[in-house]
Amino acid sequence: MRIATRSAVLFAAVAMLALPLVASAQLTSEPIQGRFPDQIGDANLVAGKDQGKSATNVLTTIYDCTSSAANFGFSSTDLASVFGDELIMAGTGLLSTHKFSIFNGGSSAGNLLTATVAVSFFDAATSAPLGGYSTNINFGPGLPPGNFSVITTTALDPLLIILTTNDVIALQTVTAKTGAANRLGIASFSPIVVGSSPVAMYINSSTVGPPGFYNITSGGATLPAHPGHFLAVNPPPVGTTSKSWGTLKKLYR
Repeated sequence: MRIATRSAVLFAAVAMLALPLVASAQLTSEPIQGRFPDQIGDANLVAGKDQGKSATNVLTTIYDCTSSAANFGFSSTDLASVFGDELIMAGTGLLSTHKFSIFNGGSSAGNLLTATVAVSFFDAATSAPLGGYSTNINFGPGLPPGNFSVITTTALDPLLIILTTNDVIALQTVTAKTGAANRLGIASFSPIVVGSSPVAMYINSSTVGPPGFYNITSGGATLPAHPGHFLAVNPPPVGTTSKSWGTLKKLYR
């Protein structure tokens, strides 16, 4: 994992400007043909000495839909697309473990071999950034078209992604990839096991329309759109002072 670059954070922040929009267009879901083995994001975490330490023995799950079955996929040929969701979590805390999904659309030109994904979190009420990270995934022989995989990133504690509210927006975007795949997106899961989320999902993609929250349909019926997310937290580090917050802010300058 790498600390998100300034450009990635600014890109996500621009995307957040449109979050209040609710798009009127109805988008069609894509069938999922299979589930590729779950993957672990790389662990090349860069952390300063002032940042938090991991204490995973006390992790609390505050949001999880990845334990359920995938109900559809959605993808775009715009490989810079931003996909996201509003997560109403069962608690708050210091993010330690996060899971998300990657879907290689059924009409993609080939396998996805590797990918770098930037993830950002925002306060849903104020759009204030709460932090983010970037991780590299190696799919070995490749994620085939029509398949999805769940990516697990652990030991995020040193990044001090402190979720101070239980209502957040989680965004993800592919920033680099290898392989012939040319149509990427997310897998949705239902029902939500821990927490809740509105039925629509966030999309900022040149192939879809204006940035905003979209309903996904199948056969004319609206499906619950819950892009895969799992969040587990530790209590915020003792003595989370202005010095700690200052350290966090420096990451995004």
